[in-house]
Amino acid sequence: MVIRVLPASKEGIYSNAGSSHFLVNYLEHEAREEKQSDKAIFFDQQREGIRAEEVQERIDANVKGVQKGKPLFHSLVISPSQDELRHLNDDPDKLQVYTRQVMENYAANFTQKRKEPLTSDNLVWYATIHRSRHYSGLDDAVQTGQAQSRQRKEGEQTHIHVIVSARDRTMSRSLHPDTGSNQFNYKAWLQKNHRDFEQTFGYKTTVTEKQHQERLEKQIARLDRAGLSLDRERMMTIGRHHAYSTDFWKGMSQVERGVKQGSIFTANQAYDRLNSATEPKPKNARHQPEDSQSIQSYEPNIRIQYERVTNRQSVAAKLLAPLEEKPRRDNTASTEPKPLASKVDKPELTKSINKQDVKPSRTDLSPLISALRFESVPETGEQARTQNDDYRRRLKRRR
Repeated sequence: MVIRVLPASKEGIYSNAGSSHFLVNYLEHEAREEKQSDKAIFFDQQREGIRAEEVQERIDANVKGVQKGKPLFHSLVISPSQDELRHLNDDPDKLQVYTRQVMENYAANFTQKRKEPLTSDNLVWYATIHRSRHYSGLDDAVQTGQAQSRQRKEGEQTHIHVIVSARDRTMSRSLHPDTGSNQFNYKAWLQKNHRDFEQTFGYKTTVTEKQHQERLEKQIARLDRAGLSLDRERMMTIGRHHAYSTDFWKGMSQVERGVKQGSIFTANQAYDRLNSATEPKPKNARHQPEDSQSIQSYEPNIRIQYERVTNRQSVAAKLLAPLEEKPRRDNTASTEPKPLASKVDKPELTKSINKQDVKPSRTDLSPLISALRFESVPETGEQARTQNDDYRRRLKRRR
């Protein structure tokens, strides 16, 4: 399924800078070639059999408030694949149902702050179904000489053209589905359309190897015209080796960009770029499982940490063991050691500790501090022995 908004242009059939007259006439002309001239070919959200005159009149009249230089309307193309058309039996009723769902998604995808969401009924749009396509001068088959311009393409070529106004029905909101626009998420719109097709019609997308090969051949032909000749058989082998994965197609896109930019100009460079694009990326190191070497290098660290913890426990046991209390200055304290309160309930550890390994307790310096509080060296060289002497000395310094 290919769904796209044709780029805004100022010239040609799809010009949307003025009246929709040329585009409506072109779509009607294509219908006449398919022998549908005896009936109206357009439909919208509610009706069928709408004539071209009404389409042009409604689109051209719904332009009030469009900014200068902005498109007045947009052209959409819905192109199911041949496999999808065979799944639907090329039923026009089912194609109309799906087109209305696509336009419902188109309206709902416009988001603006402080404004209500839109539905398809808020739009001014018309669609028509065409059952054939013709080659143009830009097609690969025409450039390679396999087909001629305006030649009819083979197989099922049914597709839908949609004309939608750039303003809503009340002409109060501008609706421009530009890629990268803040109010329209182009990618989300395409994904929603694909999901709806699969759910509505019970279709499961499958890409055969033949389709992959056809796509690859087209890319090889484009590169050949750009001046880069690749070995077709080798490219097919590379594609099959990588099962035509997403990384492989990304690599092909990188090769095409490199050829256009001039960074790739030989076949070997293209092969190297494909190999680098398809190589498996290394996972994040922190998520990788540890190998045997890392485990072995981790074991000594565990042993070292265990030894450190053991040493800390032994030191703690020594510190918490019964300590000798230093005698006071008046030598009235008992010389026998007084045990301290310990949180370690292991008497066998305290018995094995020698007195030499026990660190002395901290000396109580409070008596010394109180004794030195009023003691200092005066200017006369004599030591102040009382508080009054110290007071007189301070007054002398202030004077």
